[in-house]
Amino acid sequence: MTSPAKGAISEKLAGQLEKGSWIRKLFDEGKRLIDIYGADEVYDFSLGNPVVEPPETFLKALADTVNSGELGKHQYIPNQGLPSARQKVADYLNGRYGGSVKPEHIVMTVGAGGGLNVVLKSILNPGDEVILLTPYFVEYDYYADNHGGVAVHVPLADDFSVDTQRVAQAITERTRAIIINTPGNPTGTLLTQDNLNELGKVLAEGEKKHGGLIYMVYDDPYSQLVYDAVPPNPFAAYGRTILVSSFSKDLGIAGERLGYVAVDASADDAQLLAQAFVFSNRTLGFVNAPVMMQRVITRMDTLAVEQQEYRKRRDLMVEVLQEAGYEFTVPQGGFFIFPKTPIADDVEFCLKAVQEHRLLIVPGSGFGRGGHFRLSYSVPVKQIERSGKVFKALLDSYR
Repeated sequence: MTSPAKGAISEKLAGQLEKGSWIRKLFDEGKRLIDIYGADEVYDFSLGNPVVEPPETFLKALADTVNSGELGKHQYIPNQGLPSARQKVADYLNGRYGGSVKPEHIVMTVGAGGGLNVVLKSILNPGDEVILLTPYFVEYDYYADNHGGVAVHVPLADDFSVDTQRVAQAITERTRAIIINTPGNPTGTLLTQDNLNELGKVLAEGEKKHGGLIYMVYDDPYSQLVYDAVPPNPFAAYGRTILVSSFSKDLGIAGERLGYVAVDASADDAQLLAQAFVFSNRTLGFVNAPVMMQRVITRMDTLAVEQQEYRKRRDLMVEVLQEAGYEFTVPQGGFFIFPKTPIADDVEFCLKAVQEHRLLIVPGSGFGRGGHFRLSYSVPVKQIERSGKVFKALLDSYR
């Protein structure tokens, strides 16, 4: 008896591809318009790709690293990362958060995405639940699924703060983690310390009630892109915090794929967690984070940088949208804004934007919150300045 014919790819992955097909159609339409009208006549706010060049301290360290006479600098290194790079990150984190992070509790990873997969592989048992706060970075669903986890979606409050009552109701005996992203993608909202502290209490109460360990996985790639407030301290809010971050946004080196995972020395099982992260980093096939970039950050004067260029773009984008008449929460960090759409069908709104106005924006339903759209202001300033007319024309067409 012959076996049933199988497709070229797994049925599961085929379904995931189909789920995102409308996004592909939107981007394909954008590419078609660029071919017809040219890039200057298409307003692309769809991608969160850092547009600001790396700071001088990075460029100097890069040149020094490349030109050094050091031998063996391209060889294999420890899976955990260079000790000097981990020390640099520890010094930065302790200076920023006043904690007690040690190099031995840090693992250098292939970006924050790689770091999140390392963490989830290390802590999840099959069927464990991961709470995701919507609207959210939709890749979280796939990261949890990669390691046998089950995504549980909990809406943020209307102001995009954490609705701790909803989180408390969502915690079960299978809850293993909650992922926090602030400033968030797609909203740009920064959580307050009080809100994070309240969440920490809810997680601790959930542990006591159900008898399991619950981790706060703090996805922190935008922490240095904060404009109007002080970022909260995750280690102070909750003892069982795992911090995941990268240098993609603050240093403008997204393509270099350098990130890290860290736990505070005061955390329970800090050493065991670090050992698990190292093992997962290797067995997931990452092996180690890019070694040249680790050498570069070690040579930098400081990892603390100011990206005022994004503040300038944020302020200009806010002005454009306010003058056009959109409703939105002013972002306090990152490089995204999440305005409301004038109609409930945000996909239809975004299709009209690209088809009639050559304006590429992303439907909010793709991030788990319909009736909104996401735009990235990580674009040239001139594009923001000349976009006012198309944003206004689009909204006026619904009045």
